[in-house]
Amino acid sequence: MNGRGNWKTAYDRFRRWAEDGTLESIVRHLQGELEAEGRIDWSQLGAHSTIVQAARAAAGGLNDSKRGTEPGETKA
Repeated sequence: MNGRGNWKTAYDRFRRWAEDGTLESIVRHLQGELEAEGRIDWSQLGAHSTIVQAARAAAGGLNDSKRGTEPGETKA
């Protein structure tokens, strides 16, 4: 340990909270508090396609398992 706790415990807890909705609940609660205080500027929120590039595989492009093959070919 390095003063930050056990990484496996932290990961296991994070994964469990992500799966059971705890993280989403925490974020929504905090957002609600900040919004009530006027501390969130929602006009600054957004992801535009010119800013955030999708992965090639998201659009049917090549991913690691297909790279280096031609259509109809399979990797040996």
